[in-house]
Amino acid sequence: MVRLNPGETIVKEGTFLYDEQVPCRLLIVHSKVQYGTGDYQDPPELANDQDCDAFYIKFSSTTDVNHFNSGSGPFSSLSEAMTYAEAAPGLGHTVRWIDQPEQR
Repeated sequence: MVRLNPGETIVKEGTFLYDEQVPCRLLIVHSKVQYGTGDYQDPPELANDQDCDAFYIKFSSTTDVNHFNSGSGPFSSLSEAMTYAEAAPGLGHTVRWIDQPEQR
């Protein structure tokens, strides 16, 4: 079971190969919140949470494909998140999306 923050939904799922051989999962989730850094030294638009559509990539562990222990984002669209994943150094060329109806 994937743990999501309240209000998040999975909009895309795929796989990738870590080190060209270890199968892993990745998810793109949609959130109505763009999470801020929380760092008081950052400008308010970066430090504070913003109410807007945001997409985040979650990457699974190399030892447990149901444990998502790293991620990237926020991205402003599903397309932007997918493009980022597909271009990620060392794994992008191995990304394969699972066919499913896109929700966004």
